[in-house]
Amino acid sequence: MNSPPPEAVRLQLQSILAAPCFANAARARRFLIYIVEETLAGRTEGIKELVLGPEVFDRPADFDPKVDPVVRVEAGRLRKRLDDYYALTGAADPVLIEVAVGSYVPRFQFRAPHSGPPAAASRLRYA
Repeated sequence: MNSPPPEAVRLQLQSILAAPCFANAARARRFLIYIVEETLAGRTEGIKELVLGPEVFDRPADFDPKVDPVVRVEAGRLRKRLDDYYALTGAADPVLIEVAVGSYVPRFQFRAPHSGPPAAASRLRYA
């Protein structure tokens, strides 16, 4: 599957940021914007805890991720918010922005069109 062009990724980013699950999540918003823009600019080598702490979360220059887990904690929260977004508001969005566990570099891909109801809905039984 081809990667979406940068303009499609940026449109998707704006949709995500406008969603209710991101409305009052300043840290998640800042984190997502930073990692998406750095990735689109080809600067993925700087998307690591030592850089993210000071750049995104206002930690001091001597930030030590072994002592302060802010990046890992916020990455987990961001992944959860993205899951919530794509499960509800963005269920039909054509572009996925994902942050895999173990990485802070987002992946962008076109979403396969839905061929039927979501898995949870298809398991419901009616009497």
